[in-house]
Amino acid sequence: MTHSKYKQLKAIVDRMDPGTVMVITDFVDVAQPKTVSKMLTRLEEEGAVERVLRSVYWKPAGIEEGPKPNDVAEALARQNSWVLAPSGDTALFLMGLQTEIPPTWTYITSGTYQDYSYGGTRISFTHTNHKFFAAMSKKTRLLVQCLKAFGHEHLSEEKMKELYRRCRDWNWKAILSETKHATRWVSAAVIRLFGFSSAENTIKG
Repeated sequence: MTHSKYKQLKAIVDRMDPGTVMVITDFVDVAQPKTVSKMLTRLEEEGAVERVLRSVYWKPAGIEEGPKPNDVAEALARQNSWVLAPSGDTALFLMGLQTEIPPTWTYITSGTYQDYSYGGTRISFTHTNHKFFAAMSKKTRLLVQCLKAFGHEHLSEEKMKELYRRCRDWNWKAILSETKHATRWVSAAVIRLFGFSSAENTIKG
């Protein structure tokens, strides 16, 4: 570990916002993974960062008890080069459609089945084989998972309108394109949401 490399990494961490979650691979431009690991361990000893899981650290944020679970999940996905999407209650919570914090933060990924636990928080990853999943934007993946969390048989007009209110300003043409090969009922639901957007724009026009 060279002093100059350590100073470079420390400067990067110092510029990060409190609450930021980081993994070793975030610093591949600074040094080799083993060296970065030693540097982060030194920063931990100095109180600049705290270890969350193996290879996962965060910059303490005042009175917060720990990092946000979704930030940790996204950091793990970066570390493993996974495509990620919240699922079930986690997707609804992150979209603002549910106020109760999920007992387990669940995600589907392009990677393997994995469970992680830290500080009373549990994160669970499930593998998906859908080929079109990786081609979707982060927002589209979240929208699709919210639809699946509601379920085909429970997609009431009220739920659809509430979902649309949460993503009114998104790029609906891109979402339509990215979901054209999704499950038929999901694709149909997206078309209904696009209809809300078209009707709203017609009224404004």
